[in-house]
Amino acid sequence: MKKKIQQYISNSIEILQDAQLKIQSTQSKNSIVLDEKYFHEKFMNAVNISEAITEFRDLKEIKKPVLYWFELVSSKHNQSIREEFINGYREPIKKGSKTPYRNTSSYKKTFNPNSSTLYVGKVEIGFWGRLVTHLGYAQSYKTAGMQLFHWYKPELFGDIKLNYIVFDENMKHLIVILEKLLAKELEPLIGRY
Repeated sequence: MKKKIQQYISNSIEILQDAQLKIQSTQSKNSIVLDEKYFHEKFMNAVNISEAITEFRDLKEIKKPVLYWFELVSSKHNQSIREEFINGYREPIKKGSKTPYRNTSSYKKTFNPNSSTLYVGKVEIGFWGRLVTHLGYAQSYKTAGMQLFHWYKPELFGDIKLNYIVFDENMKHLIVILEKLLAKELEPLIGRY
């Protein structure tokens, strides 16, 4: 058993070194600024957001592990953002006083009011589906996500910058480590880390 564990660690080191080289040698970080045009009622049923917004079309093709984080373009409203998410949306839904119900991201009791990061996440496959859930447009209400459309007010809180890095398939089981480390570093306003 000890040999198997040592082999797994060796393989993981090689995978991480390869990922590090690829990040250093290319423009691996991608970004999309989510402004008011991404927050519209029409994306709930009438219009497919991936067809309506050009920047999203390519995201549907990503079938690899992705590390992503939502950055606040202006972080002057952090306390208001937290209050809106927790007291204005999440808690009323959990108590049944607000509908329709959609499963939401968790949050820590304490937060860094100076953080410019809203959320840090990862996905092993299906980045587009995860993003649609975070935006609040997923058909299933059971999958947890930020559900931004339902509570985030870009006209008040400002734009959000979605940053993401696409990794090779062999990073699938290791990406959770990067997610935890990045969340520890960035101290997002929403999320379990």
